[in-house]
Amino acid sequence: MTSSVPRPAEAGERLDLHNASIEESAAAVGHCAMTDLHTGRVCHEPHHHSGGCAFVAPSSGRSGTGPRTR
Repeated sequence: MTSSVPRPAEAGERLDLHNASIEESAAAVGHCAMTDLHTGRVCHEPHHHSGGCAFVAPSSGRSGTGPRTR
């Protein structure tokens, strides 16, 4: 029988990584990583920061994600 009880989080584990609005690569380096789904900009404030997010444009190394601009 499989238990449906959630396992406790390990120290330092990000429980929000399953959320589509979290950019995994930014979260991996300690950023908040919340993504503005309309613009594709990502918050680079520290994880669990106080106040609002500071969204910045994603790096040019990411291809195929976010809105296209011409």
